[in-house]
Amino acid sequence: MRSILIEGGWKLSFVHPATGRRHRIPAAVPGSAAADLMCAKVLPDLYRGRNVLEAQKWERIDFTYTTSFTAPTLKKGERLELHFEGVDTVATVALNGTQVASFDNMFIPHSVDITQTARKKGVNRLAVTIHNPLDYAADRARRWGIGGFEFCHLPFYEAIFVRKAQHMFGWDIAPRILMGGLWRGVSLKVHAPSEILPDDLYFAVRAVDVARSQAMVEIAYGLALDPQTDWQAYELHLEGRSGDHSFAKTIPLRFTHGKDRFAVEGAKLWWPTGYGDQNLYDLTVALFHGGEKVDEYHTRVGLRTVALDFNADLANPGNNRFQIVVNGVGIFAKGSNWVPADALHACDAERIPQMLAMFVETHCNIVRCWGGGVYEGDAFFDFCDAHGLMVWQDFMFGCARYPQTDEFLAGVREEARSVIRRLRNHPALVLWAGDNEVDSSYAWANPGFTPPSFNKISRVVLKEAVACHDPFRPYLPSSPCVSDEMHAAHRHDATPEQHLWGPRGYFKDDFYRKNTALFASEIGYHGMPARKSLERFLSKDKVWGAYNNDEWILHAANYTDRVDSPMGGRNLLMLRQVRHLFGDSVAVDDIDEFILASQITQAEAKKYFIELFRAGKPQRTGIIWWNMIDCWPQFSDAVVDYYFAKKLAYRYIKRAQEPVALMIAEDARGDLEIVAVNDTLRAARGTWVMTDAANGQVLMAGDYGIEPNGRAALGTLAQTPGMGCLLLEWMVEDGAKRRNHYINAQAPWDFRAYKAMMVAFDSPDGYFIR
Repeated sequence: MRSILIEGGWKLSFVHPATGRRHRIPAAVPGSAAADLMCAKVLPDLYRGRNVLEAQKWERIDFTYTTSFTAPTLKKGERLELHFEGVDTVATVALNGTQVASFDNMFIPHSVDITQTARKKGVNRLAVTIHNPLDYAADRARRWGIGGFEFCHLPFYEAIFVRKAQHMFGWDIAPRILMGGLWRGVSLKVHAPSEILPDDLYFAVRAVDVARSQAMVEIAYGLALDPQTDWQAYELHLEGRSGDHSFAKTIPLRFTHGKDRFAVEGAKLWWPTGYGDQNLYDLTVALFHGGEKVDEYHTRVGLRTVALDFNADLANPGNNRFQIVVNGVGIFAKGSNWVPADALHACDAERIPQMLAMFVETHCNIVRCWGGGVYEGDAFFDFCDAHGLMVWQDFMFGCARYPQTDEFLAGVREEARSVIRRLRNHPALVLWAGDNEVDSSYAWANPGFTPPSFNKISRVVLKEAVACHDPFRPYLPSSPCVSDEMHAAHRHDATPEQHLWGPRGYFKDDFYRKNTALFASEIGYHGMPARKSLERFLSKDKVWGAYNNDEWILHAANYTDRVDSPMGGRNLLMLRQVRHLFGDSVAVDDIDEFILASQITQAEAKKYFIELFRAGKPQRTGIIWWNMIDCWPQFSDAVVDYYFAKKLAYRYIKRAQEPVALMIAEDARGDLEIVAVNDTLRAARGTWVMTDAANGQVLMAGDYGIEPNGRAALGTLAQTPGMGCLLLEWMVEDGAKRRNHYINAQAPWDFRAYKAMMVAFDSPDGYFIR
C-alpha cells in the first residue's frame, strides 16, 4: 500500500452567524475550524478572557473544507482510497461535485473507495462539509426519545447522541467549543491486488515463563490476495528482532485469513517501568508469492502477558481485589489520568511528547486515558511502549446514560472494532475499560432502580468486541465497576476500584483517610496556576481583585460566567481547601501569597494520597491521580498548567513516586509509621535517617531492607503538638541520596511557618522551591 498525504491548499468556507456573509479562509489539516477562525482573526483567542463565550454563537454553523488533488496512476488491479484519519464529526464528502460518503463518528478513521469516481487525468476537487452536531443530535433525540432519566443526568443532553469527544460539550476540565474539523490527516491510499492488511494483524502473547525466558505467541493475520494468482504459492514470513535476539516463522497460506501459534525461546520480556526492561521487537511481516516479495509491513511488539485480578464482593469485602498483573507479577500502579492534550486538538501532535515526558520524570508507570477525550494515535502508544508506561484505555463514554437503540449500538460496535484492532498490538496497553463513571451515573439518575447491567454498551457490545478482537487483554465494564447487587444496596463505595472525590474537604478527613478503595483510579485536589500563566489567559484587571470573578468562573471550565452555573463553585472550593489547611494565616488578598498557599495545599494533598496508597501495600494496589496537565488555561486539579508551568505538586509527586521510597504514614492510632516501599523486582537495601528539620537533630536512623515489590515497616513515632517538619533521607543502590518530608502537625497549619521552612530548608538542589 502506498500513502500520499493531501496537505496544503485547504480552504474553509462558512456563513458568518452575525453578518450572514459567506467567508473563505485558509485552513490547516489536521486542525480545527475554531483554530482556523482564530488564525484568520474572525474569532478572538478563545482561550483568553471571556472570549470562549463567542464559540457558542457558532454552534449551528456548518463548515466546508475544500482542496484539490491529482490522482496517482494506478497499475492493473490496484484501487484508490480516500482516507480520513479523523473527521470531527458529522460530515458529508463530495468529489467533483458528487457526494461519495457521509460520516458521523469522530473517533475512528473513514475510508472511501474512489477508484471509479476519481478523475484519472486532471484535477479532482474535494469538499468535506462538517455539519453542526446540535441539529444532528436533536434529530436523534426526536426519533429515539430521552426517556426521562434513562439517558442522561448531565446539563447537556446533546452530547450523548453524537460520537464526538464529550469534553467538547463542556466539562470541568475543558471549555464548550463545538466547532469541528478535519482533526487528523487526509490521504490517498493505493492498494495493491495482494497486500498485508495491518488492522487484521494481531500479535498476542498467550503465556510466558519468566524463569525459562519463554513466550507462547499467537499471531492472526489478514491479507488481500489477487484472485488471478495461485493462492497456494503464497507464504507469510515473520521475523522479530530485539537487540541480539530474534525469532522467525514461515506460514504457508491456503486462505486470506488465519493464525499460527509458536514458542519464542530466549524471549526478552516487556515490563512496566521499574519492574524490568521495556524490550521491544521490531517485527517484519513479509508476503511472498512464488519466492518473490509482494508486500512488507513493519511494526513493534512486546512479549508480555497481562491480566486483571478483580473481585468485588458485597457480602465479604475482605475478598475484594483489584490489581494489574504483568507476566504473572502484581504491579503497584502509580500514575495520572490523561485528559485531551488540547481542547481543540489542533496542537495535539506538538504537545503530547512533552506531556508524556512528565509522566516519565515523575516516575509514573501508568496513564489512564479518560473516557471523555479521544483515542490517542500510534505516537502516543509508541512512547508508552518504549518507556514502560502502562495504558488503561477507557472507551469514550463518560458520566452519562447513553442511548440503547439498535442504531446507536451498531455504531458503537463498529467504533470498538476499529479502535481495538488499531491499538491491540501495543504492549503498553494493559486494560480496556467500558467507560468512565457510567455505572455511577445509574446511582446519580435514579438510585436503586434501573441497574448498571441495563447498559448494553458496556455489558454486551464492548465486552463482546474485546472478547472477539483482543481476547488476551482484560476488560473492565466501567470505572468504577458496580454490580447490580451493590447498586440495589446503594453501596457503590463497596467496589474495590473507586473514584475518590466526595465532599472535597480537608485532604486528611475521614473520607480520604478511611476510604475503602484498594485502587483509586481518580483522586484530585485543586491548585492555583502560576501568576505568569494567569496573566496570559485573563484580562489585566481580572488576574486578581474580586476573587472568583466572571473570567475566573469561565476558566474553571464553565459554560457561562455565572457563579451559580454548574461549575461556578469550583474556585470557591479551592479557597475552602486553603482555609482547611491554613485557617486564617493566609492573606487571601495577596495574589502571590494565595497562589503559594494554594499550591502548597495541592502538593501536600497529592503527596498524602499517593503515600496513603503506597504505604498500604500489599492490600492497596494502585493510585491514578487527577491529573497531570490542563488541556486549556484554567483553574483545576492539574499539577502542570496549560502553558507547561509546573505547580509545586509536580515536585512533591516526583519524590513520592520514587520506585524505592521512604515515607511517613499515619496509622489508625494516630501514631506515625516510617514505611519503606519497593516498586521493583529487585531487593532494595540501604541506610536511612530521619531528622527534625528545625534543628537537624537525628530522631531515628538505621538500615532498611525491602523485598522485591514489597513493603517494610522501619519504626514508629508519636505525633507531637505544634508544627514541625520531619526529613527522611535514604541511600539507594547507585549511591544517590533520596529525600522526603512530612509535616508533623494537625490542621490548621501556620502558613508563615511553612513558608519560612521552605526558605530555611532549601538546599543547593532545591528540595522545596526549585
